[in-house]
Amino acid sequence: MTIEYSTCESLPNLHVGVMEFQGVFVQPASSELTAYCQEVAERFAQTFNSNEYNDQCQEVRQLLRFGKFKASGRSKPAQEYLAGCVARDGKLPSINGPVDLLNAVSLEVNLPISLLSLTKCSRRLHLARGKAGESYVFNSVGQTLELTDLITTYDASCEPARPVGTPIKDSLAGKIEATDRDLVAIVYSPNSPSARQRCDSALARLKLGMAKMMSESRLG
Repeated sequence: MTIEYSTCESLPNLHVGVMEFQGVFVQPASSELTAYCQEVAERFAQTFNSNEYNDQCQEVRQLLRFGKFKASGRSKPAQEYLAGCVARDGKLPSINGPVDLLNAVSLEVNLPISLLSLTKCSRRLHLARGKAGESYVFNSVGQTLELTDLITTYDASCEPARPVGTPIKDSLAGKIEATDRDLVAIVYSPNSPSARQRCDSALARLKLGMAKMMSESRLG
């Protein structure tokens, strides 16, 4: 089966990159991946607050700002949260191999990326703005993210469609776990030539990194 996704006509400035990964083992990051994540963090530290970086951040924020949603504070785009971790700790947070890879790539291309379980979500996805009053739980302690007017990825296999991911935080209901094998990444990008290039780069880096992880799992 392949991923089927659609984008609401009201999102003309959104470019989406979608890639499925089958047969991934959700394990701790390898030493090679950990080294790559640290290299990305160190390179990022040299460009943090550069004009190019700030311009890219503003472009992503402008994409997300709409109606009641303001892409700032606790609702800043996911890659900006990662940037804050590196600025504070000198490194990216470590969760597991697939998430660590995703975070490193997201920081490197300065675009937010969702990573969802295809056990918990279907392969029919639809991207639209969140409905008024809509929200979901995003962590195990029950904190919620308000989705009103926020670009949201929905599982379109049910009616009404179920929100599972955003450029801010993914839902707890869609997050990957150790038993998951099939995953999907969604890159949220402005529709400018430079941002589209970064989106393509993100997909290429994710494809290579996930392939390495799957190879290492088979050898192990």
